[in-house]
Amino acid sequence: MRYDVIEKIGEGNRGEVYKVKLEDGRFAALKWSKSYEIDKEWEILNYLNGLYAPKPIFRGNRYLVMELIDGVPLKELLNTPKYYDLMIEALKGAFVLDQKGVFHKQLGRYYHIFLTKNGAKFIDFERAVFTNKPRNFLQIVGYYLQRDENFDKKDINYLISKYKEDGKAGLEYAIKVIDEIKNKAF
Repeated sequence: MRYDVIEKIGEGNRGEVYKVKLEDGRFAALKWSKSYEIDKEWEILNYLNGLYAPKPIFRGNRYLVMELIDGVPLKELLNTPKYYDLMIEALKGAFVLDQKGVFHKQLGRYYHIFLTKNGAKFIDFERAVFTNKPRNFLQIVGYYLQRDENFDKKDINYLISKYKEDGKAGLEYAIKVIDEIKNKAF
């Protein structure tokens, strides 16, 4: 696969991410590994095939090329109505990942959740795993909603127990509560 590097758009301890232009004119993200095997990340991205994750395009020896996510990271939406819109979309996505048996492990990082024109997208699946007991939904509840002063802790506790009992009912309850909070706050 031929591509031209446009610019570096991210770097972490384990890799670097570049915006690239593919030979067919599309823009994509190239993730180059400094220190980890990309096989598992590639396997998970292929399994999800663009569902709440970047759609995979090509895998090289130490890099992979995937859909470039065009959106706004969660961190930039704090204290805005769109933050709650993204929370709803992220919880829907987390529910789907839980149903599919994929545990992202790092959705507690503000820069791994994006609001796009088509809803939420999660990035950086390098530490994700397949498991019988994924906790994406509970991770988002615990990291974001638990810390949100607009949420009543009783609602959080009820939401967690409801989700463990019946995931879909827990998701529906979360959406209802978030909508109420958004309407009061804004």
